[in-house]
Amino acid sequence: MVSYDIAIVGAGFVGSTLAKHLSSSYSVTTFDVNPAPPLLEHVKNVEHKACDISNYKEIEEKIGKPKTVVHTAIIQIPAINQKKNQAYEANILGTHNICKLVKKTDGISGLILCGSWHVFGEREYRTTIDVSFGYRPDKVEERAKLYVISKMIQEGIVRFYNSMINEKTYGIIRLGTVLGKNMPPKTAANIFIKNGLQGKPITPYKHTMYRPMLYVAINDVCKAFQRYIDKIIKGDAIPKQPDTGIYNLFYPKTITILELAQTIKEEITQQTQGKVNPTIEIVDKHLPTLFTPYDRETLNVDIKKTRKFFKLRKLKSPRETIHEIIKEKAAKN
Repeated sequence: MVSYDIAIVGAGFVGSTLAKHLSSSYSVTTFDVNPAPPLLEHVKNVEHKACDISNYKEIEEKIGKPKTVVHTAIIQIPAINQKKNQAYEANILGTHNICKLVKKTDGISGLILCGSWHVFGEREYRTTIDVSFGYRPDKVEERAKLYVISKMIQEGIVRFYNSMINEKTYGIIRLGTVLGKNMPPKTAANIFIKNGLQGKPITPYKHTMYRPMLYVAINDVCKAFQRYIDKIIKGDAIPKQPDTGIYNLFYPKTITILELAQTIKEEITQQTQGKVNPTIEIVDKHLPTLFTPYDRETLNVDIKKTRKFFKLRKLKSPRETIHEIIKEKAAKN
């Protein structure tokens, strides 16, 4: 079996950006059912293998012998609602296969799952969110339920293996909604930026415009994962307890969808020196309003554990990240 440093399962936005970041320090192989993404073209120290993780024999044959595995793969919205059988096999069976493979393969020190803050639900917060807050898949929009249930089950599998296998680390980093210049095209932030720079209206939906969101910059994601990987490889992971290996990674102040739209509008106007000044038009889908302007006041988070473990003195704010994205895109127009 070929030995190398890091296997990254899933080569989407987070997986591919992480692979590129880690390639300066580690040998990396990415695994995905899709071909290698453009971001990884000509990147040294990164190999890509087409692989279906729902097929245990296939991933077993192809993974080789990495020191650590990072699991970022998931079929998400809207595909998860359109291809439920495929989503179950990839999201649930695939996660079990990866965990089982880490258990059976000598030389693999551990696994880190890319989790999501959405497992907390999206409304009716009554206490500060920390790693022990719990799972609330029924407190999200209907279209998001299967995605949240998938993330919850993925966490459950990883946590079970972590309690079962003493000699290896099975950890979780729950991410806020990730912001970065290569973020998926169908995210709200990307749609708002693309339309705004073209002079088109920025269009938040009325029924969700006051939803409080937790964001994280892709740069901070890369830092945290690299530091967790370093600890696992060096054997510096903390002794196991029920929530030892779980870390919440997001900027600690919330921003609503409407505030996101307003921030993007302001940055576009500033970066184009007023040449482009998009409007904000609220789109009414005639759906029940799920949030109020006061909901953001009830969403409080505690990330002290994460800051301390990863030695992150300061996380980049959503405004800082949006500023950087728009500045670069505006310069190219």
